[in-house]
Amino acid sequence: MPRQRRLGVVLLDAEHSVETLDWENPDEWLPPSGLGEGFFGHPAAWPLPVLFAVAHGATAAAAAKSTAEALDGIAAAVGRLDGRCDLIVGGCGYFGAAWPLLGSPPSTPTILSALDLLDLALSSSRRDAAVLSMSAAAALSFLGERSDFDRIRVVGLDHCADWKAIGRPDWVSNPQWSVEGLEKNLQEVLDVEMQPGGGLHGVGAVVLECTVLPQFAALIRDRVGVPVYDLMSIVKAIVG
Repeated sequence: MPRQRRLGVVLLDAEHSVETLDWENPDEWLPPSGLGEGFFGHPAAWPLPVLFAVAHGATAAAAAKSTAEALDGIAAAVGRLDGRCDLIVGGCGYFGAAWPLLGSPPSTPTILSALDLLDLALSSSRRDAAVLSMSAAAALSFLGERSDFDRIRVVGLDHCADWKAIGRPDWVSNPQWSVEGLEKNLQEVLDVEMQPGGGLHGVGAVVLECTVLPQFAALIRDRVGVPVYDLMSIVKAIVG
Protein backbone atom coordinates (compact mmCIF):
# COMPACT_ATOMS: atom_id res chain seq x y z
CA MET A 1 0.00 0.00 0.00
CA PRO A 2 1.42 3.44 -0.91
CA ARG A 3 2.48 5.66 2.00
CA GLN A 4 -0.08 8.33 2.85
CA ARG A 5 1.00 11.77 1.69
CA ARG A 6 1.35 14.31 4.48
CA LEU A 7 2.17 17.94 5.13
CA GLY A 8 4.41 19.01 7.96
CA VAL A 9 3.42 22.31 9.57
CA VAL A 10 5.71 24.17 11.98
CA LEU A 11 3.63 25.97 14.60
CA LEU A 12 4.39 28.97 16.76
CA ASP A 13 5.00 28.18 20.42
CA ALA A 14 1.60 29.04 21.93
CA GLU A 15 -0.61 27.69 24.69
CA HIS A 16 -2.87 25.93 22.17
CA SER A 17 -0.10 24.48 19.97
CA VAL A 18 0.19 20.68 20.06
CA GLU A 19 2.94 18.63 18.43
CA THR A 20 1.44 15.55 16.80
CA LEU A 21 4.56 14.44 14.95
CA ASP A 22 5.22 11.37 17.09
CA TRP A 23 1.63 10.47 17.85
CA GLU A 24 0.66 6.94 16.86
CA ASN A 25 -2.53 8.34 15.34
CA PRO A 26 -1.85 12.04 14.59
CA ASP A 27 -5.14 12.42 12.72
CA GLU A 28 -7.03 11.86 15.97
CA TRP A 29 -6.01 15.26 17.34
CA LEU A 30 -8.90 17.71 17.40
CA PRO A 31 -8.19 21.44 17.64
CA PRO A 32 -9.82 23.55 20.37
CA SER A 33 -13.12 25.17 19.47
CA GLY A 34 -11.54 28.62 19.39
CA LEU A 35 -9.34 27.66 16.43
CA GLY A 36 -11.26 27.95 13.17
CA GLU A 37 -10.68 25.97 9.99
CA GLY A 38 -9.07 28.92 8.23
CA PHE A 39 -6.07 28.95 10.58
CA PHE A 40 -2.77 27.18 9.85
CA GLY A 41 -2.98 25.23 13.12
CA HIS A 42 -6.25 23.55 12.11
CA PRO A 43 -5.90 20.26 10.18
CA ALA A 44 -8.93 21.06 8.01
CA ALA A 45 -7.14 24.11 6.60
CA TRP A 46 -4.85 21.88 4.55
CA PRO A 47 -5.41 19.70 1.47
CA LEU A 48 -3.50 16.75 2.97
CA PRO A 49 -3.29 15.14 6.41
CA VAL A 50 -0.95 17.10 8.66
CA LEU A 51 1.87 16.43 11.09
CA PHE A 52 2.34 19.38 13.47
CA ALA A 53 5.68 20.32 15.04
CA VAL A 54 6.03 23.15 17.57
CA ALA A 55 8.92 25.58 17.23
CA HIS A 56 9.79 25.73 20.93
CA GLY A 57 10.72 29.24 22.01
CA ALA A 58 9.25 30.78 18.88
CA THR A 59 6.36 32.70 20.37
CA ALA A 60 4.72 35.23 18.06
CA ALA A 61 6.72 38.07 19.62
CA ALA A 62 10.01 36.15 19.59
CA ALA A 63 9.55 35.04 15.97
CA ALA A 64 8.85 38.61 14.87
CA LYS A 65 12.07 39.73 16.56
CA SER A 66 14.05 36.75 15.21
CA THR A 67 15.48 35.94 18.62
CA ALA A 68 18.13 33.24 18.80
CA GLU A 69 15.82 30.97 20.82
CA ALA A 70 13.03 31.35 18.27
CA LEU A 71 15.26 30.63 15.30
CA ASP A 72 16.78 27.58 17.02
CA GLY A 73 13.26 26.31 17.74
CA ILE A 74 12.15 26.77 14.13
CA ALA A 75 15.22 25.00 12.75
CA ALA A 76 14.80 22.13 15.22
CA ALA A 77 11.13 21.69 14.29
CA VAL A 78 12.02 21.56 10.60
CA GLY A 79 14.66 18.95 11.44
CA ARG A 80 12.13 16.79 13.26
CA LEU A 81 9.74 16.92 10.29
CA ASP A 82 12.38 16.43 7.60
CA GLY A 83 11.98 13.10 5.84
CA ARG A 84 8.68 12.32 7.54
CA CYS A 85 6.32 14.25 5.28
CA ASP A 86 6.09 15.46 1.68
CA LEU A 87 6.20 19.23 2.21
CA ILE A 88 7.10 21.38 5.22
CA VAL A 89 5.30 24.68 5.77
CA GLY A 90 6.02 27.44 8.27
CA GLY A 91 3.17 28.75 10.40
CA CYS A 92 4.44 32.33 10.77
CA GLY A 93 5.53 34.95 8.27
CA TYR A 94 8.80 35.53 10.11
CA PHE A 95 10.01 31.93 10.14
CA GLY A 96 12.13 32.57 7.04
CA ALA A 97 14.79 34.17 9.25
CA ALA A 98 15.70 30.63 10.36
CA TRP A 99 16.97 29.56 6.93
CA PRO A 100 20.66 30.18 7.78
CA LEU A 101 20.38 27.85 10.79
CA LEU A 102 19.31 24.94 8.60
CA GLY A 103 22.82 24.72 7.16
CA SER A 104 21.80 23.03 3.93
CA PRO A 105 18.30 22.77 2.48
CA PRO A 106 16.14 20.07 4.10
CA SER A 107 15.63 16.86 2.14
CA THR A 108 11.89 17.59 2.27
CA PRO A 109 10.72 20.56 0.16
CA THR A 110 10.17 23.43 2.58
CA ILE A 111 8.49 26.83 2.49
CA LEU A 112 9.08 28.58 5.79
CA SER A 113 7.38 31.90 5.15
CA ALA A 114 5.17 33.80 2.75
CA LEU A 115 7.86 36.48 2.83
CA ASP A 116 10.02 34.00 0.92
CA LEU A 117 7.67 34.89 -1.97
CA LEU A 118 8.42 38.62 -1.80
CA ASP A 119 11.20 38.43 -4.40
CA LEU A 120 8.76 36.85 -6.83
CA ALA A 121 6.14 39.50 -6.12
CA LEU A 122 8.65 42.31 -6.72
CA SER A 123 9.98 40.76 -9.93
CA SER A 124 6.48 40.34 -11.38
CA SER A 125 6.00 44.07 -11.89
CA ARG A 126 7.90 47.37 -11.92
CA ARG A 127 5.39 48.65 -9.39
CA ASP A 128 5.79 48.42 -5.63
CA ALA A 129 4.68 45.34 -3.72
CA ALA A 130 2.61 45.59 -0.54
CA VAL A 131 3.00 43.35 2.49
CA LEU A 132 -0.13 42.87 4.57
CA SER A 133 0.96 42.07 8.10
CA MET A 134 -0.51 41.46 11.52
CA SER A 135 1.98 44.03 12.86
CA ALA A 136 3.24 46.92 10.75
CA ALA A 137 6.07 47.61 13.20
CA ALA A 138 7.30 44.00 13.14
CA ALA A 139 7.17 43.81 9.34
CA LEU A 140 8.98 47.14 8.92
CA SER A 141 11.72 46.00 11.28
CA PHE A 142 12.01 42.59 9.62
CA LEU A 143 12.13 43.94 6.06
CA GLY A 144 13.93 47.22 6.71
CA GLU A 145 17.41 46.01 5.80
CA ARG A 146 16.47 44.80 2.32
CA SER A 147 18.19 46.69 -0.48
CA ASP A 148 14.86 46.96 -2.30
CA PHE A 149 12.93 48.18 0.73
CA ASP A 150 12.00 51.36 -1.14
CA ARG A 151 9.72 49.21 -3.31
CA ILE A 152 7.95 47.56 -0.37
CA ARG A 153 4.91 49.02 1.35
CA VAL A 154 3.76 47.62 4.67
CA VAL A 155 0.14 47.69 5.79
CA GLY A 156 -0.55 46.57 9.36
CA LEU A 157 -3.74 45.32 10.96
CA ASP A 158 -2.90 45.33 14.66
CA HIS A 159 -4.66 48.64 15.24
CA CYS A 160 -7.99 46.94 14.44
CA ALA A 161 -10.05 45.55 17.33
CA ASP A 162 -10.43 41.91 16.27
CA TRP A 163 -6.91 41.66 14.82
CA LYS A 164 -5.47 43.08 18.03
CA ALA A 165 -7.43 40.43 19.95
CA ILE A 166 -5.74 37.55 18.12
CA GLY A 167 -2.44 38.88 19.38
CA ARG A 168 -3.42 37.91 22.94
CA PRO A 169 -1.71 34.83 24.41
CA ASP A 170 -5.15 33.29 25.08
CA TRP A 171 -6.66 34.19 21.71
CA VAL A 172 -7.75 30.58 21.13
CA SER A 173 -8.85 29.57 24.61
CA ASN A 174 -10.58 32.88 25.32
CA PRO A 175 -11.48 34.36 21.92
CA GLN A 176 -12.34 38.04 21.99
CA TRP A 177 -12.70 38.11 18.21
CA SER A 178 -14.73 36.52 15.42
CA VAL A 179 -13.96 35.60 11.82
CA GLU A 180 -16.67 38.05 10.80
CA GLY A 181 -14.96 40.74 12.84
CA LEU A 182 -11.57 39.98 11.27
CA GLU A 183 -13.11 40.22 7.81
CA LYS A 184 -14.92 43.47 8.62
CA ASN A 185 -11.73 45.05 10.02
CA LEU A 186 -9.78 43.89 6.97
CA GLN A 187 -12.33 45.33 4.57
CA GLU A 188 -12.15 48.66 6.40
CA VAL A 189 -8.35 48.72 6.09
CA LEU A 190 -8.50 47.81 2.40
CA ASP A 191 -10.99 50.62 1.75
CA VAL A 192 -8.68 53.16 3.37
CA GLU A 193 -5.39 51.88 1.94
CA MET A 194 -6.74 51.69 -1.62
CA GLN A 195 -7.27 55.46 -1.65
CA PRO A 196 -4.65 57.70 -3.35
CA GLY A 197 -1.65 57.90 -1.08
CA GLY A 198 -2.59 54.66 0.69
CA GLY A 199 -0.31 51.67 1.05
CA LEU A 200 -2.24 49.58 -1.48
CA HIS A 201 -2.89 52.26 -4.08
CA GLY A 202 -1.17 51.42 -7.37
CA VAL A 203 0.76 48.38 -6.14
CA GLY A 204 1.61 45.52 -8.47
CA ALA A 205 1.22 42.67 -5.99
CA VAL A 206 0.28 41.89 -2.39
CA VAL A 207 2.08 39.42 -0.12
CA LEU A 208 0.20 38.11 2.93
CA GLU A 209 2.72 37.87 5.77
CA CYS A 210 0.31 36.92 8.53
CA THR A 211 -0.86 33.31 8.34
CA VAL A 212 -4.36 34.33 9.46
CA LEU A 213 -4.80 36.23 6.18
CA PRO A 214 -4.90 33.47 3.52
CA GLN A 215 -8.51 32.63 4.40
CA PHE A 216 -9.33 36.14 3.14
CA ALA A 217 -7.12 35.99 0.02
CA ALA A 218 -10.07 36.07 -2.41
CA LEU A 219 -11.46 39.17 -0.72
CA ILE A 220 -8.10 40.92 -0.93
CA ARG A 221 -7.58 39.91 -4.55
CA ASP A 222 -11.04 41.13 -5.57
CA ARG A 223 -10.66 44.45 -3.76
CA VAL A 224 -7.08 45.32 -4.73
CA GLY A 225 -7.19 43.76 -8.20
CA VAL A 226 -3.60 42.49 -8.33
CA PRO A 227 -1.89 39.12 -7.75
CA VAL A 228 -1.94 38.00 -4.13
CA TYR A 229 0.89 35.79 -2.87
CA ASP A 230 0.03 33.64 0.13
CA LEU A 231 1.42 30.44 1.55
CA MET A 232 -1.85 28.52 1.59
CA SER A 233 -2.48 28.99 -2.14
CA ILE A 234 1.08 27.97 -2.96
CA VAL A 235 0.79 24.78 -0.89
CA LYS A 236 -2.51 23.85 -2.52
CA ALA A 237 -1.00 24.39 -5.95
CA ILE A 238 2.06 22.28 -5.12
CA VAL A 239 0.18 19.29 -3.73
CA GLY A 240 -2.65 19.48 -6.23
